[in-house]
Amino acid sequence: MSKDTINATNTIKTPFLSVIMPVFKAEKFLEESVTSVLKQSFDDFELLLVNDCSPDRSGEICDELANQDERIKVIHLSENGGASKARNAALEVACGEYILFLDSDDFFDNDLIEKAVAALSDNSDGIRNPIDVVVFGAVEEHYNKKGELVNKIDVLPERKSLKNAAEVRQYIPELERISLYGYPWNKIYRAETLKKSGAVFPIMKFNEDIIFNIDFFNSVETCEVLDIMPYHYIKRVESSTTSRFIATYYEDIMVKIDRLYKQFEAWEMLTPEVLDLIAQRYVRYVFSALQRNYDKRANMSRKQRKQFLQDVFESKRFSFLKPYMSGGGLSGIMADKLKNQKSFSCLLIARIVYFVKTFMPKLFGRVS
Repeated sequence: MSKDTINATNTIKTPFLSVIMPVFKAEKFLEESVTSVLKQSFDDFELLLVNDCSPDRSGEICDELANQDERIKVIHLSENGGASKARNAALEVACGEYILFLDSDDFFDNDLIEKAVAALSDNSDGIRNPIDVVVFGAVEEHYNKKGELVNKIDVLPERKSLKNAAEVRQYIPELERISLYGYPWNKIYRAETLKKSGAVFPIMKFNEDIIFNIDFFNSVETCEVLDIMPYHYIKRVESSTTSRFIATYYEDIMVKIDRLYKQFEAWEMLTPEVLDLIAQRYVRYVFSALQRNYDKRANMSRKQRKQFLQDVFESKRFSFLKPYMSGGGLSGIMADKLKNQKSFSCLLIARIVYFVKTFMPKLFGRVS
């Protein structure tokens, strides 16, 4: 078996920032994503493109781009291993003091890095007290199968300067509430802190990002949160987790619930508010799993779907979170039906959600 190879023609001795991009089946969008990095107003960076044995022209495009700009390095993996393996491979060779991730079909605003680096410069105390992580917002852009933009969601945090571990940890529930805790691409990570934390991306079909961040934030003592949205997170129907069928979806997503619980428990932060947040996520994920069970690829009978739900009701996780299940609107209805173990209603809601997702994706993109 051939070893992973690195295009080392282009080298930068000590870039301030390493931008890491896993690449797989990305030939349609790769150049646009890379261009958004190369046109940054701050240019002291290296761009690591990791070709994950892509079957299309992505690998060739990576090499072509590297020949045009000395800041680009290309890593060609010897076998396909998924985004986690690709990112981990890049982390092993990254030279920057800070690390920034970008997915190959997303893109940056031209001043993203400049603004993030400015936050590091303005708020750190030289070498003695560098900032461990900078967090910023994003614009979610939802596209249908025709490539048409059907919905945009602005995810904008409030400006904060968190100067110790206690302040950072108190802010994590809010970061999770606005769905910015788990993503790796809305953060600039200090490489030294990342190494200290021991965080790597686990090899999973999905949900690896939140595990990486949970492990990383255990070592975070300083954090700058910027009230900007310079990252464009592109969600396309054909590539979204909501459209892919993952047989182990429920088991994998429950890893997030359990790890969040254990983290807040270790931080002595299992307040009613935090438990409400975890329960809210739990309800959402249970219904997400239920609607996936209506997919033909799940090959589940009505009896099996009922048994799946019964197993949920009998789990220790359900029993513990049950008192905290609440909310308003559709989420509140789902929480009420799940909490009171209304099997028929839960399955009916899941079936309706699956129908809307499958046959009315534009509506689903707006309400999901």
